[in-house]
Amino acid sequence: AAGNVAGESYEEIQYEGCGPSGAALIVHALTNNRNRTASEIRYIFSRKGGNLGETGCVSYLFDH
Repeated sequence: AAGNVAGESYEEIQYEGCGPSGAALIVHALTNNRNRTASEIRYIFSRKGGNLGETGCVSYLFDH
């Protein structure tokens, strides 16, 4: 999904990975800067002992 807030363009993106104990995680983010958000999410995953994965690496485990 995409939208405009106060003149800025935002988009919703999804990240997938595994937590420190191997738990599958899906993170939905609303951002106006894909690169900055990807960097921040990657940093959070690595700081907490998890791994940010490729698109589709854990989404098959979930029903929406």
